Formats: sequence, structure tokens, C-alpha cells
Amino acid sequence: MIPLQDSSLIPNVTLRRLIQAWCADAGRRSFKVGNTTLSSNNEDISDCVFSFLRNIARGENVKLAVRGLKQLAKEGEENRRCIISNGGPALLVSLLWADNMDVAHHDCEACEDAISILALLSKSHFETKTLVMKSQQLACIIWHLRNGPRGVKIAAAELLRNLFKQDDSREFVGKAKGLFEGLTALIRDKNLNSKGQKVAARVIESACQSINNATRAVEAGAIDSLLGLLNRCEKPCAERALATLEYLCETTNGKHAASKLPEFFTTMIEKMGSVSELSTGYALSCLLKVFSLNKDSILISALDAGIYPKLLDVLQADGTAWVKYKAQELLKRLHRVPAHYLEQDLS
Repeated sequence: MIPLQDSSLIPNVTLRRLIQAWCADAGRRSFKVGNTTLSSNNEDISDCVFSFLRNIARGENVKLAVRGLKQLAKEGEENRRCIISNGGPALLVSLLWADNMDVAHHDCEACEDAISILALLSKSHFETKTLVMKSQQLACIIWHLRNGPRGVKIAAAELLRNLFKQDDSREFVGKAKGLFEGLTALIRDKNLNSKGQKVAARVIESACQSINNATRAVEAGAIDSLLGLLNRCEKPCAERALATLEYLCETTNGKHAASKLPEFFTTMIEKMGSVSELSTGYALSCLLKVFSLNKDSILISALDAGIYPKLLDVLQADGTAWVKYKAQELLKRLHRVPAHYLEQDLS
């Protein structure tokens, strides 16, 4: 490996030097951005934010200016309020544009950082959400969800989740082309860390609180993706994934899609009692919804996967009445099949 002789072209180093130069020119004290010490004075931060936004508006050093805002936004809520009060959301949203999303535009890095900042701002600022919820901006966000680096995909997902939290915008955002294909692809990414998995599970859960969105998610392959996620994620993420599967199994196409996947039954049975009481309840609910199709073939598939003894274990465990009721309902459904299947399952 050849050692790096000059750090001047490293983006973070360049950014720090830009901020430090601005502080020196303005006669300001230093404050901290990332590992760089800059001023904690509110007036200084406001001036720095204004300077970055002015550069963006003028088209000067846009990438570095947006990167500087991103670092400030990550530092805390006070900095984010400063960005908002100086008109940052509108300028950042102006960087999100879609000409032909088959090809990335030349300002891709600035756009990626803008998405990360907007994800932070939109957590508490309604107007930021309103600015983002336009067809052109949504198309750009979804393009990055599907084609950006992993970190940008997660930031895009976080931004979308903030939009899905609003009941009145859930349907509109859910209709955006390629949205659920992007989310299911993110969920399938086996290299996602636990934070990324949790973000992916939460955003699709928020989206699927709408029955129409749940139908769209099923069509995009969300059930298969979530089953795969359940085999590799941790407890908090598993609970969110199972909650989402319950939404998906509310839909007719979701019930049919789940019933045709052998791993659906094995995964639901495995999650009974192995994660948490909440997860057990979600798994039982999913099975009940699929059983409502009233097909003996579905019951037999569940028996073949080992559901009968597992339900008996759930009833014998110290669970809630809510969970035991669902287990009893499933047992009632299973008694429809010929007795020799039950005997075989217990042998």
C-alpha cells in the first residue's frame, strides 16, 4: 500500500480547512464539527450556516458547503433549528432533482448529503416534509434509495419514514414509482448492520399501515424479503419485521403470497417463544390471517413445518392471555385436517 503524502484532497480534511478558513476570515472563535474544534457560540454557528447556505444559493463550493451543513446538523437539534431558521430546507430540496433517474447527475455527492440532512431536519420540522413531498423530489430520493451507496440508501429510508409517519401523506408517498422495490432491495442486503436493518424494517412498517401500501409492498416481494431479514436480525428489528408481516397478511394477495412460501411457516414457528412475547403474538397473528383462507393444504403445510407441538409449548408457557388465545384459535383450525396428520406431527 502506498502511503498518502498529501491529505489536502481528502473531502473531510478539505471541509475542515474550509470551515477553519471561514472562521479565520470572519474573526470567529473555533467550534467543533466532527473531530474539528470550532465555536460553540450560537451567533458564530448561525453565521457559518448562513455562509454555507449562501454558497449553495450562489452555486459556489456546493459540495463542501452541503457537507459542512451535514456535519453541523449531526451535532444536535440546536444546529438543525439554525439551519431551518435560515431557510436551509428549501435550498437543500432544490438539490433534489430528477431528469432521467437511469443516470446519476453530476452533483450526486451534494444530493446524497442533502438527503442525509433532510432526513435529520424532517424528524421535527413539518415544512421540510412538505417541501420533500413533491413528485420530482420523491423520484430523486427513491433513485438514491435504489442506486446510492449503502449509507445514502439508509438516509433515504429514514427520510421516507418521516414522511410515512403522517397519515395524510402515507398514500401519496406510497404511490411513488419504485418505492417498494427499493425498500425490499434494502431489506435483502445481507451486509446491512443492525442499525440499517432496523431503519429498513421501521420504514416499511410505517408505510404498510395503509392497506394499499401493504398491497404494493407484497407485489414488490416484501414478504420474502422480510422472512430473510428475520433469519439474521436482532430482537428489536425482528419485532418490527413481524409487525410488518402482520400488516401484509391483512391483504388478500399477502395471504396467498405467504401461503406459497414454505419458509413462511418455518420462520413463524421458529419465532414463537424464541424472540419475545410480542414477537410470538405477531407470528401467531400472521398464521391466523393466512389460515383464514380456509385451505386444508395450508394447514397441512403448517403441520409439516412442526406447528402443532410448538403451539402446545406456547400454551404451556407463562404467556399472556392474548397470546394463548391466538394459539388456541390456531389449534381449532388445525383440527379440521384428518387426525393422522396430527398424530404424525406429534410422533
